[in-house]
Amino acid sequence: MDCDYLVIGTGPAGSILSWNLAENGSKVILLDRANNLEKTNRNSFIFSPYVENCPEYYTPLFSNQLGGNSALWNNKVYLISEDEFNSGDWGFDYNELYENSQSLAKKLNINHDEISKITIKNEIKYSQSKRVKKLGNIFDFLDIKNKKNIEVHSNCSPINLKIENKKIISAKVFFKSQNEKKDINIKKDIIFCAGGLGNPAILKNLIQNDDSLIGKNLCDHSHINLTEIKKENFKFYFFFAKYFIHDNKDNLEQNLYYKKNKDFVGVNFDFLPDPARILKRIFIKSRTSISKYILRILIKYYSFSYRVISKILSMLNIKGKYSLEFFFSQQKNPNNNLEINNNEIDNFGLKKVNINWNIDKIEQLNYEKMINDLVGRNGKLIGSKNEYFFDKKKIFVGLHPSCTTYIGKDILNGCVDSNLKLFNFENLYVSGSSVFNVNGFTNPTWTIMVLSHRLSNYL
Repeated sequence: MDCDYLVIGTGPAGSILSWNLAENGSKVILLDRANNLEKTNRNSFIFSPYVENCPEYYTPLFSNQLGGNSALWNNKVYLISEDEFNSGDWGFDYNELYENSQSLAKKLNINHDEISKITIKNEIKYSQSKRVKKLGNIFDFLDIKNKKNIEVHSNCSPINLKIENKKIISAKVFFKSQNEKKDINIKKDIIFCAGGLGNPAILKNLIQNDDSLIGKNLCDHSHINLTEIKKENFKFYFFFAKYFIHDNKDNLEQNLYYKKNKDFVGVNFDFLPDPARILKRIFIKSRTSISKYILRILIKYYSFSYRVISKILSMLNIKGKYSLEFFFSQQKNPNNNLEINNNEIDNFGLKKVNINWNIDKIEQLNYEKMINDLVGRNGKLIGSKNEYFFDKKKIFVGLHPSCTTYIGKDILNGCVDSNLKLFNFENLYVSGSSVFNVNGFTNPTWTIMVLSHRLSNYL
C-alpha cells in the first residue's frame, strides 16, 4: 500500500487535514481504531481505549466512531480568544490563526464573525459561539469516506514505524478485522491526529527513544456548576445562557470569561447540575456490557425522578432551577502526564497508558478566587453571603485533554515546532489539542480544525 500522506485519526484534526490534502490532489490513507461503523449516536461512547488507569474524577471519553469525538462535542463552534492564545507561546502570531480561521469558515460556509466576536459588557468580556448542527460529526459532514483520493480504514492502528535518518519510510499497520498486518509506504508525511490522549499514547509506543516530553503537561478543563438561581433572577443572566435555555433560533451563545493571574474561567448560565454525574462516571469507566446496561437504567430513572421533583420544587419557589457552569483553564505541569503501563496492552498490541492528573493547590486557590470574584460576597455577578470553595469531587473533567505534545521553541521546551513537526523527525507531524501551548477555557474543537487547516496549507 502506498500513499503521499498517512493520517492517523478521523476526528476534527484528521478529517479537515485529509479533506484539504486530497482536494489538492494528494493520495491520503486515513486510519482509525474505531470499530462502530453504524449511524453515529452521541451516547455510544466508551472509556478511552488508550487508558488503563486514571484518577476517579477524570473521565476520558472515546466515541468509537469515525469522526472521533466530534460525534460527542455538541457542535459548539468558537475560536480561542486572543487573550487565551497570547498567554502562551505558539511560535506564530494570533493574526495568522485568525486568518486561517476565516479561511476555513468560508470553506465551510460559516459566518466567522459569529464564532470569533468578543463583547465587553459592564467591564466583563464575552466570547461568542454558535451551535452549528451540520458539524455534529466532521467525518460525516465532509463525506470523507466518499472523497476522491482518500482511502479510509477502520478498526486498525499503526504498530511500528520504519525510520531511516529521522524520516518515516513506512508504517506497519494492524488491521484488526482481517487480523492482518500490512506495510504502508509513505511518500511524503505521516500525521498523527488521534487526540489529546491518543497522540501521545501512540507516539510513546512507536518512538520510545525520542519521547522525553511526549505525554507530559496534560491540561484539561474542569467543569463545575455552582449557585442556585431562582426564576425571578432568570433575566439577569439570560445574556450568557446556554443555547437550549434561551432557545435562540440562531443558536448563538455568549461565554463570559474572566482572567486572574495566568488562569481563565468561562461561565455559562445553565440548568442545575446533573445529579447522575457520579453514576455517569462509573458508567463511562465500566468495562463490561452487563454493568453498562444496569447503570444506563439507573441513570435514566434517577435523572427522570430528579427532574420531576426539581420542577415541582421550582414551581413552588422552594428550589432554584438554574445554576452557573464554570469551566477552567489549566497551566502546564509535568506532574500531570501520561505514563506507559508496561503490564497492559490494547487490542492492537500497543501498551496502554496511566493518566496522572490533578489540580495543584495554587491552581485550586486561584480557581476559588475567580469564583468568588464573580459570585462571592462582592461578586461581579451575584453577591452571595458565603464564600465558595472548589470541590474536586464535584467536577466533570476528561473531555478536553490538551498540551501533551505541545508547541515549543526546541526539543527541550516542546514536542513540535510551530509547523507542528515533531522535533528530531523530518516528516512526522502532529495535529489536535495535544499541540496546544495553552488550553485556555474555550472548547478546543474549532481551534483544532483551524490548526489542521493551517498545517494542510503548509504541507
